[in-house]
This record gives sequence, structure tokens and C-alpha cells, in this order.
Amino acid sequence: MNTELFYYALVEIGISIIIGVFLLYWTYRIIDRLVKKKFQISLDNISFSIFSSSILFSVAYLISGIKSPILNSLKLLSNNPEYSGSLVLDGFKYTGLFLIIFIISIALVIIISIKLFTYMTKRIDEFQEIKKNNIAIAIITATIIISISIMVKESLYLLIETFVPYPEIPKFF
Repeated sequence: MNTELFYYALVEIGISIIIGVFLLYWTYRIIDRLVKKKFQISLDNISFSIFSSSILFSVAYLISGIKSPILNSLKLLSNNPEYSGSLVLDGFKYTGLFLIIFIISIALVIIISIKLFTYMTKRIDEFQEIKKNNIAIAIITATIIISISIMVKESLYLLIETFVPYPEIPKFF
């Protein structure tokens, strides 16, 4: 058994669970405060549940790739013979930086997607329809949110990769 790989996998699982639960909990709290309370949506509203679930799914889907840049950063630092800092502190630094960038990016993607979609469908007030428990509107809005998340995922990962301290590559041109 490769014990180094085993411990690496355990660290990755731990990071996934901690970041996932924390982020999804706060995402739900924000949705609850910004949408549910603003539009006075009842607890038993299935449309709101569909809408909220799409946002939670999108956040989880988009955040699922954040482990790789974090672990790549730590691996690059630990393999660098000139590195003399604290791997734990730098690990928290990179994790915090990547999370902040990712959370802001995800929030912007979802908010802009919803705003653009509601702007383009002026005849329908999606949130009033969700309040009325219009499941069809909730499914369409949820599909838009999830689809946009699928489309921007790779771009968000590319954005995060720009902050990974890769060694300089010589330019030949």
C-alpha cells in the first residue's frame, strides 16, 4: 500500500467535507435571507426548494475543483528546495485566497445569470411565480443556473490556476 497516497487521499477527503459543508451551509443561509425572506416565501414551497437546490448544486459543482489548485500549491511549495516557510500557514493562506476568489466568482456568476435571465424575460416575474409555487418556472430558472455553472466551470478553474505559484518557464520567443 502506498501510505503517502493514502494520507494524501484522506487530506483531500477532509478538505472536501469541511469546505463543502461550510460553503453549502452559508450558501443556503444567504439564499434563505436574500430570497425567501424578501419575497416572503413559505417553508413548504416546492418551487423555492427547486430554485434553492439548483443554486446549492451549482455551488457544489463549481467548488468541486478547488482542491486541486490548493494541493498543487502545497506540493509545489514543499518540493521547492528554497522554500523555508511554514507549509501549514501557507496552506491556510492559499486555501483562504482560493476560497475568497472562488466564492466571489461563484456568487457573481449566479447573480449575473439570474439577473440576465430575469431581465430577458420581462413578461414573467420569476420570483413572484416561485412565490406562487409555479414549479415550471422554478425548473426553468434552476436549469438556467445549472447550465451557466456548467459553462463557466473551466474558466473559473483557469482563474484560480493563475494564483498557483508555478515555477517560471523560460520564454523562447
